[in-house]
Amino acid sequence: MKKFTQVKKVIKGTEYTAQFNGFGEAYKFTDAITDSSMKPSLYKAAEYLFENVLVEPKRTFDDFEDREELDEVIAFLTEVKDGTFRETTDEGTTKADSKK
Repeated sequence: MKKFTQVKKVIKGTEYTAQFNGFGEAYKFTDAITDSSMKPSLYKAAEYLFENVLVEPKRTFDDFEDREELDEVIAFLTEVKDGTFRETTDEGTTKADSKK
């Protein structure tokens, strides 16, 4: 899989573009979200995804109208971060583009 692959997905009428930054970056994610007690922080995880995986539109927690949409965006960003997204169009919802 190519590093820096961009993926688009429409969620509740908004098109989101996310970027896969390589498998090394996916491992850095785990270190970045661990708190002092070595437990993962859900807040830190979502914040990391917004800052490092989401290309556009830029969002924060408070930009979402409902929790369902927020959770769906976080799930999409997690798939992209992990490199588990599909690289072909799947019923018009996800599309991968390589950025060189």
